[in-house]
Amino acid sequence: MIASTFIPVFKAVLAIFFIAIASGILVRRNVIKQLDIQSMSHITIVVLLPCLFFSKIISSFNPSGFVYWWLLPLVAFAMIGLALGISLLFFYKKRNQKKAIMAVASFMNANYMVLPIATLLFTEELDEFLTYCFLFILGVSTALWSVGKYMVTSGENEKIKLKEMINPPLIASLASILIVLLGAAPYIPSFVMIPIDFLGQAAIPIATIVLGATLGSISVRHLPPLADIIKVAGIKLFLMPAIIIALLFYTQWLENYPLIADLLVLQAAVAPATLLIVQIRKYGGNAQEVGSMMLINYVICIITIPSWLTIWRMLIA
Repeated sequence: MIASTFIPVFKAVLAIFFIAIASGILVRRNVIKQLDIQSMSHITIVVLLPCLFFSKIISSFNPSGFVYWWLLPLVAFAMIGLALGISLLFFYKKRNQKKAIMAVASFMNANYMVLPIATLLFTEELDEFLTYCFLFILGVSTALWSVGKYMVTSGENEKIKLKEMINPPLIASLASILIVLLGAAPYIPSFVMIPIDFLGQAAIPIATIVLGATLGSISVRHLPPLADIIKVAGIKLFLMPAIIIALLFYTQWLENYPLIADLLVLQAAVAPATLLIVQIRKYGGNAQEVGSMMLINYVICIITIPSWLTIWRMLIA
């Protein structure tokens, strides 16, 4: 079980971490400058991510192929909502000041960590797994680019402003879903989709570079308080996967859908969302606080992600 689950997942997580380390070294050596990070963040949000979301939804989203497709985005909302609720309990007295790190504890890296892990772990069932993963990401993306963006980029006493929650990735996601549901996707000409897909393919590697470059610029001399680190890592990397595994195991809810169960365990266990850093780079926020907290979580998750998935596989074996 360890050889078939822990080792492949460990290698995938380690590969992502090495990319981030390399990017951080380039920042430390001043090969990548702060202005470069800012520019890459801007291009990622305004161009690359909208292209990625639009192309993947148009090409992969098939409502008739999975009748209950709408449940997976709702499950994503529920998991994020549960984590936010737990975070609120832990940080209630300082909830306004701690919005950003509460987001770190609540939003999962549904794209950039899960997809590479899936390609190594689910070789024979990859297409089916990616379909489920894509539907789950619909919910995560909507929450991340609305509530998540507000939490990491707004001021202490700033209220949610609907206008500021509207951004290119969210518009692209909702527009493409509507196009598919209306049956208009086949009528989009290839000369439009090909360049959109081509640009979208650059989103994941560049976002990973932005993450690594941002983490590389974080001063390890100014880490968050130990109590905050324990709370955030405890919620994101320990409590959430334990809750999801317990619910799946004792309710047998997805007994006939083992791939979806694997997906939910993996999504619960992965590190915080990379795009929180990208959002801060684009719209403003406390990059030191969020980045240092994220750095600590990424180091810990090298062990916790493969461990939780191995525990889950052992329980259902």
